[in-house]
Amino acid sequence: MEEKREPLSEMAIERKIQILRNKHMDSEVIALVKSDYEYGLTDDEIGLYLNKSYDIEQMKVLSKCLHKGVSEELLTLLKDSRMAAPKMQTALDYYEKGVPIDAIREVVQKDDTAVNMRRMFDVVLEKLNKAKEQMPQDLEYVKSLVAQMDEVVEKINHQNERYDALNKKLSEIETSKDDEEVRERLVKENQDKDALINSQQNELNKASSTIARLRDDIEKKDKEMKRMGDRIESLEDKIISVATENKKEAESKAEPQESQSVSQADKKMVDTVAVSQNMQAVANGIPVYYQIPVVDGTGNVVQRLPIERSVRKSSYSGVASLFARLSFKKKSRADIVKLVASGDLVPAQLVQIKSAIEKGLTESQLVELINNNISAEKMKEIIEIAVLENSMAD
Repeated sequence: MEEKREPLSEMAIERKIQILRNKHMDSEVIALVKSDYEYGLTDDEIGLYLNKSYDIEQMKVLSKCLHKGVSEELLTLLKDSRMAAPKMQTALDYYEKGVPIDAIREVVQKDDTAVNMRRMFDVVLEKLNKAKEQMPQDLEYVKSLVAQMDEVVEKINHQNERYDALNKKLSEIETSKDDEEVRERLVKENQDKDALINSQQNELNKASSTIARLRDDIEKKDKEMKRMGDRIESLEDKIISVATENKKEAESKAEPQESQSVSQADKKMVDTVAVSQNMQAVANGIPVYYQIPVVDGTGNVVQRLPIERSVRKSSYSGVASLFARLSFKKKSRADIVKLVASGDLVPAQLVQIKSAIEKGLTESQLVELINNNISAEKMKEIIEIAVLENSMAD
């Protein structure tokens, strides 16, 4: 439904007309625009012909179209074709007589004179009138056909209702049968799932038992390593204590006389102190210093020259080397156990980790095995390679 138009006041119309006068618009155009405003046309509607390079006659025809309320399709056709005013008026006249818009578009596209357009429109109009005269007879025939079709449709609907009722009964029977089959299938599936769950629970129980056993083994090994570490520390303290006592005893017996010759006891004391210092240096991981006595022609000790020697890993004594290895294991074992416990390893992988610890793999090698989470078979091969590599490095 078209909205009710609000009329403009005379003052508002006069302001709009004054704007056109200021633009030096033609008086006929101003009169036409004023008339359209007074009729109730809007700015958008008047803008369809205003300032579009139309002459006054074309503007008048477009204004008539707006007054008559023609379809937007016809208005667009006349506006865009930019025909001369007589052609536009002819198209408007025959549109009002009932010529279809498609026929008007076809005639307009031929770009003929207004006289020829009128002749073509007359032919179209004559055909339309003949069709209207024939329509009543055809209309009666169509009505009879429609009545017959309605009767047939009514019978079909009645039959459909009967079929629907029958189909409903059959569907209920079929649904009941399907429900029974579904119930049996669900019962069987539940039984299969219960068996699978039981099997998986048994596997979990076995895995939990294996993990508990491995944790006990690891705890026992940690305790054993702690005990050995404490034993090594005790031995180290004893070695340092003995070396210190030997040094003090040697110093108390020594007499700082330059004329004294180097006796066998002095040599033994020097060797004892040197050995003690060497063992202490080895234990602490520092370079070893030797003092070589310098004697004169009579055999008297003139001075002692200190000589520094770097100790290679392979030259460590058996006790110090064992202490170094055990100290490392003692320090990192808790980290390795924590890493294993927090990892997502299967029992077979845990067995290989245990084997790697027993075979003396280093902390970095154990961490790589745990973090990479490789299969147990591959772990076994890598452990053998690591053992071979470690033996070659030693």
